[in-house]
Amino acid sequence: MQKAFEQFNSNIKAVNEMDALYHHLISDLKLPNDLSDILRSQLVYAVSALDKLTHELVKIGMLQAFINQRTKTNKFNCFSISLETYNKIQQTSQQQPNILQLETPEYFFEQEIIVKHKYLAFQEPDKIADALSLIWEEKQKWQKIALLFNAPDDDIKKKLKSIVSRRNLIVHEADIDLQTNSRNSIDESDVKEAVDFIFKLGENIFKCCCVNSKDMSR
Repeated sequence: MQKAFEQFNSNIKAVNEMDALYHHLISDLKLPNDLSDILRSQLVYAVSALDKLTHELVKIGMLQAFINQRTKTNKFNCFSISLETYNKIQQTSQQQPNILQLETPEYFFEQEIIVKHKYLAFQEPDKIADALSLIWEEKQKWQKIALLFNAPDDDIKKKLKSIVSRRNLIVHEADIDLQTNSRNSIDESDVKEAVDFIFKLGENIFKCCCVNSKDMSR
């Protein structure tokens, strides 16, 4: 799981580095162009980084549970796999372990997870909590996450929903106000605050996901 968080950290770092580009174009080159799309892209990429982190933590956690390195949750036990995958898992599990063997039971289970989650977005609070149920048997997940913020869980969820809503407006509607047919304004400080919040949220989710894991190094 540590590797997944390091990748998330790298993704957020790349988002923050776009600040330097924005300021260079605005302050140094003094370009007259509208460069607000740089700020919009920061918001989009930050949410994508959180989505990717959740996908990776869930996948790794499920693999840990599959090989008994993590407590299996009720939702994990209800995770369905295809008969084809089941047969491949059975066949490979009966073979003698081979260090050069690439197609292991874990490999086929991982491929099933990837296929099942490929088109799912883990961005909204309910979607994130539902995904985490595959690896974390905690009924009040957002309360636990919010404790690390030292804030009420409703405030954290409301903040995330607001950021994701703006992200969706940018991605799906070109950030255009349907009433005025003009682009919504975007503030650099607001984007900075949103990216910092997303990073802290990802960090706190990572910490919570380490519960019941016997191996956090993957």
